Amino acid sequence: MGIPAITPYKMPRIEELPENKVDWKVDPKRAVLLIHDMQKYFLSAYDSDQSPVVELIQNIKLLKNECKEMGIPIVYSAQPGNQSPQDRALLTDFWGEGLEDNPNYTNIVDELSPDDQNVVLTKWRYSAFQRTELLDYLQNQGRDQLIICGVYAHIGCLLTACDAFMQDIQPFFVADAVADFSEEFHLMSLNYVSSRCGITTTATRIVEELNSKEGVAK
Repeated sequence: MGIPAITPYKMPRIEELPENKVDWKVDPKRAVLLIHDMQKYFLSAYDSDQSPVVELIQNIKLLKNECKEMGIPIVYSAQPGNQSPQDRALLTDFWGEGLEDNPNYTNIVDELSPDDQNVVLTKWRYSAFQRTELLDYLQNQGRDQLIICGVYAHIGCLLTACDAFMQDIQPFFVADAVADFSEEFHLMSLNYVSSRCGITTTATRIVEELNSKEGVAK
């Protein structure tokens, strides 16, 4: 009932992205980067030498480095191990008992380990807003944009984007810095975000927009 092995598939290219309904631009003074559930347990379902996970890690690293350099807050979500039946609740019916409380499962992958200044949220449901301090953190920082990357695109990443929209937070869904169970699910999540709740974009485009806004600010 856990996560099945994921067959490699190609990461979407910029020319394959759906057309966005809105024209929001990411702003370094408004944005927070969310690195969603990049734990060893979830990444173990992929072939680590194949697409999409190779590009996934490269592009998240690019975003993290850029945001760190610009002073943009970086937040991680991570599910705890050995969740109680009360905490796990309905997730058990779909996914089983969840992660074992073992660093080989619960830790963020080594290439993206959190820094001391990063915030790590304990995550309990698909959306990173549910039962966490994410909304309070964004509001306390005076931020109303969320750059979303990580796994899995059509589950937690998508529901987090929807929740952001419903909290008046602009979501930026980074198409080549999320990954999924299949290309079909991946593309479905991109189409939904671009037409219903946010911006579908790429890591390179995010970096370009951040630098453009930074240049204007200077």
